[in-house]
Amino acid sequence: MANVSIREAVKLYQVSRPTLTKALKNGKISGVQDGKSQWQIDPAELARVYQPRTGSATTGGQDAPDNFTNKNTHFPGEVNTLKAQLAEAEQRAAVAEALAEERGKHIEDLRRMLPAPQEAQRPGWRWPWKR
Repeated sequence: MANVSIREAVKLYQVSRPTLTKALKNGKISGVQDGKSQWQIDPAELARVYQPRTGSATTGGQDAPDNFTNKNTHFPGEVNTLKAQLAEAEQRAAVAEALAEERGKHIEDLRRMLPAPQEAQRPGWRWPWKR
Protein backbone atom coordinates (compact mmCIF):
# COMPACT_ATOMS: atom_id res chain seq x y z
CA MET A 1 0.00 0.00 0.00
CA ALA A 2 1.25 3.48 -0.80
CA ASN A 3 2.16 6.00 1.87
CA VAL A 4 -0.71 8.04 3.33
CA SER A 5 -1.00 11.67 4.32
CA ILE A 6 -1.85 12.85 7.83
CA ARG A 7 -5.45 13.45 6.77
CA GLU A 8 -5.80 9.89 5.43
CA ALA A 9 -4.06 8.47 8.51
CA VAL A 10 -6.53 10.21 10.81
CA LYS A 11 -9.40 8.64 8.84
CA LEU A 12 -7.88 5.16 8.90
CA TYR A 13 -6.45 4.99 12.44
CA GLN A 14 -7.64 5.97 15.91
CA VAL A 15 -5.47 9.05 16.26
CA SER A 16 -6.05 12.77 16.10
CA ARG A 17 -4.22 15.12 13.77
CA PRO A 18 -2.31 16.97 16.56
CA THR A 19 -1.26 13.69 18.18
CA LEU A 20 -0.04 12.34 14.86
CA THR A 21 1.90 15.53 14.07
CA LYS A 22 3.51 15.47 17.52
CA ALA A 23 4.46 11.78 17.11
CA LEU A 24 6.09 12.54 13.76
CA LYS A 25 8.09 15.46 15.15
CA ASN A 26 9.18 13.51 18.25
CA GLY A 27 10.18 10.46 16.22
CA LYS A 28 7.63 8.09 17.76
CA ILE A 29 6.64 7.19 14.20
CA SER A 30 8.62 7.79 11.04
CA GLY A 31 7.45 9.66 7.99
CA VAL A 32 8.79 11.65 5.06
CA GLN A 33 8.02 15.27 4.25
CA ASP A 34 7.59 16.03 0.57
CA GLY A 35 8.46 19.33 -1.14
CA LYS A 36 5.21 20.92 0.06
CA SER A 37 5.93 20.10 3.73
CA GLN A 38 3.23 17.41 3.65
CA TRP A 39 3.95 14.28 5.66
CA GLN A 40 3.81 10.87 3.96
CA ILE A 41 3.58 7.94 6.38
CA ASP A 42 3.88 4.22 5.75
CA PRO A 43 0.64 2.47 6.86
CA ALA A 44 2.70 -0.30 8.48
CA GLU A 45 4.33 2.34 10.69
CA LEU A 46 0.89 3.63 11.71
CA ALA A 47 -0.37 0.11 12.41
CA ARG A 48 2.64 -0.47 14.66
CA VAL A 49 1.56 2.34 16.99
CA TYR A 50 -2.16 3.00 16.47
CA GLN A 51 -5.29 0.86 16.20
CA PRO A 52 -7.26 0.95 12.93
CA ARG A 53 -10.65 2.61 13.02
CA THR A 54 -13.67 0.35 12.90
CA GLY A 55 -16.83 1.14 11.02
CA SER A 56 -17.12 3.25 7.88
CA ALA A 57 -13.40 3.73 7.19
CA THR A 58 -12.26 1.92 4.07
CA THR A 59 -9.17 -0.23 3.95
CA GLY A 60 -8.15 0.58 0.43
CA GLY A 61 -10.28 -2.11 -1.22
CA GLN A 62 -8.76 -4.99 0.73
CA ASP A 63 -11.05 -7.62 2.19
CA ALA A 64 -10.96 -7.99 5.93
CA PRO A 65 -10.08 -11.55 7.09
CA ASP A 66 -13.58 -11.98 8.56
CA ASN A 67 -15.19 -11.30 5.15
CA PHE A 68 -13.00 -13.75 3.25
CA THR A 69 -14.86 -16.81 2.06
CA ASN A 70 -13.75 -19.82 0.10
CA LYS A 71 -16.53 -19.52 -2.52
CA ASN A 72 -14.30 -17.87 -5.12
CA THR A 73 -11.27 -20.07 -4.68
CA HIS A 74 -10.29 -23.31 -6.35
CA PHE A 75 -8.97 -24.73 -3.09
CA PRO A 76 -11.68 -24.53 -0.38
CA GLY A 77 -9.98 -27.21 1.74
CA GLU A 78 -6.71 -25.28 1.69
CA VAL A 79 -8.47 -22.10 2.84
CA ASN A 80 -9.93 -23.93 5.83
CA THR A 81 -6.54 -25.45 6.63
CA LEU A 82 -4.90 -22.03 6.49
CA LYS A 83 -7.59 -20.58 8.77
CA ALA A 84 -6.93 -23.36 11.29
CA GLN A 85 -3.17 -22.76 11.09
CA LEU A 86 -3.71 -19.05 11.59
CA ALA A 87 -5.85 -19.66 14.68
CA GLU A 88 -3.18 -21.99 16.07
CA ALA A 89 -0.42 -19.44 15.39
CA GLU A 90 -2.43 -16.69 17.09
CA GLN A 91 -2.92 -18.92 20.12
CA ARG A 92 0.83 -19.67 20.28
CA ALA A 93 1.59 -15.96 19.98
CA ALA A 94 -0.76 -15.19 22.88
CA VAL A 95 0.93 -17.87 25.02
CA ALA A 96 4.37 -16.51 24.11
CA GLU A 97 3.34 -12.96 25.01
CA ALA A 98 1.99 -14.11 28.38
CA LEU A 99 5.21 -16.02 29.04
CA ALA A 100 7.34 -13.01 28.09
CA GLU A 101 5.31 -10.77 30.40
CA GLU A 102 5.66 -13.27 33.26
CA ARG A 103 9.42 -13.48 32.72
CA GLY A 104 9.69 -9.70 32.60
CA LYS A 105 7.96 -9.46 35.98
CA HIS A 106 10.28 -12.12 37.38
CA ILE A 107 13.33 -10.20 36.13
CA GLU A 108 12.05 -7.01 37.75
CA ASP A 109 11.56 -8.87 41.05
CA LEU A 110 15.13 -10.18 40.86
CA ARG A 111 16.47 -6.70 40.10
CA ARG A 112 14.75 -5.32 43.19
CA MET A 113 16.46 -7.99 45.32
CA LEU A 114 19.94 -7.07 44.09
CA PRO A 115 21.98 -4.64 46.18
CA ALA A 116 22.56 -1.18 44.80
CA PRO A 117 25.66 -0.97 42.61
CA GLN A 118 28.73 0.51 44.25
CA GLU A 119 31.24 2.74 42.59
CA ALA A 120 34.45 1.03 41.61
CA GLN A 121 37.20 1.84 44.04
CA ARG A 122 40.63 2.66 42.72
CA PRO A 123 43.46 0.76 44.26
CA GLY A 124 45.24 2.98 46.73
CA TRP A 125 48.53 3.59 45.09
CA ARG A 126 51.00 5.95 46.62
CA TRP A 127 53.73 8.02 45.25
CA PRO A 128 57.07 6.49 46.00
CA TRP A 129 58.23 9.43 48.16
CA LYS A 130 55.15 9.34 50.43
CA ARG A 131 54.93 6.86 53.22
